[in-house]
Amino acid sequence: MKLSALIRKELGRIRADKRSLILLFSIPIILIVIFGLTTGGSTTKFFNAAIISRDEIPTYGDYTSNSSEYDEEFAGVFIKGLGSFGFQGYYPCPNEAAFLYAYEKNMELLRTEVIDVFLVLPEYFSEKIENETTNWIAYFVDGSDSQAISAIEVSMQEPISVFKQEIEMTENLTVLIPYLEFDVPFWEKQTINYAFPLTIPLIIIGTTMNLSCLSIVSDEPLPRMVITPTPKSSIILSKLIANLLIMVIQAGEIFIGTALFGLYVLGSLFELLLVLLGVGVAGVAIGLFVSSLTTTEQQANQLYIILFVVIMLFSGIYINPDDLPTAMQLIVYMFPLSHAIPLIYNITFKGLPLDYVRYFGLLILSAVYIFLAYIIFLIKKVEV
Repeated sequence: MKLSALIRKELGRIRADKRSLILLFSIPIILIVIFGLTTGGSTTKFFNAAIISRDEIPTYGDYTSNSSEYDEEFAGVFIKGLGSFGFQGYYPCPNEAAFLYAYEKNMELLRTEVIDVFLVLPEYFSEKIENETTNWIAYFVDGSDSQAISAIEVSMQEPISVFKQEIEMTENLTVLIPYLEFDVPFWEKQTINYAFPLTIPLIIIGTTMNLSCLSIVSDEPLPRMVITPTPKSSIILSKLIANLLIMVIQAGEIFIGTALFGLYVLGSLFELLLVLLGVGVAGVAIGLFVSSLTTTEQQANQLYIILFVVIMLFSGIYINPDDLPTAMQLIVYMFPLSHAIPLIYNITFKGLPLDYVRYFGLLILSAVYIFLAYIIFLIKKVEV
């Protein structure tokens, strides 16, 4: 039988397997829509901020200059505009009464969510800068907002870095302004972008494995084909090509869907598509391996679930491979997600070019699974 006829036959089997096709095309779209319409998820956050300055209150002892120059400059950083902060007011306080009034007012603004945070500059803020001694800034944020608590310390690096540059205190200063290559800007869709490197490869692997894991074991005319001149290599190749054609459609669907919902990619879109296709190839290859290894559809489904769970556990999501012993690292890198997730993360968040070592490692891994599927199928006895 010709290869083209075998491919058409496999495509017919896939069309008849409506359950797998529905899972293959509906699950990615459903998750993309959910993630695309969900807000939040960033390690940084946009804060509406107010500033209370105690710097104008007279100081004594070690700080007798009573300077109040730098508090206004610090407030000016917010007034000029920042990527992670909006500015909602500046309250210079010449005495304790003025400070208490400003404090109560801003606490009320915080409770009513007019502002997200307010900062308090100490009495000797300018004097400590002039003396080049350690300084501090207090901030008050809603403690019930866990995202704000974790994000404020990162976001505060931006105004502090800009302020230090403006007053030329750049010695030993590492400039850290949020929304570089390791973060998603607050104006972009946060959830879908942070979920993309972790969930999309998992979905592609799971659905393509499910598509191809019954490819061999459920092929009823197989006993008759075995006694024909059709070589088993052609049978395996036809199943691989047919499943890859369906996988390419799924990868295109995911690529277009995430783009429509605001996927933020610093790197090459073409290279990102190549990685998605590589992940799909790995899923199809593992599915064929499962199908060649089993004799019934029930066994194939059971082995698929077990192998999928193992792939997920050794994906690098839960355990950093670098923290494992060398022997365990080798086991982790035997599964595709340990290669796919870093590849996608580096392209989308860091803007790095395609890591060809990892990418070809993913393709070689797929080739190994296909080769094992062929060897097992070659020696497998089929009753006629």
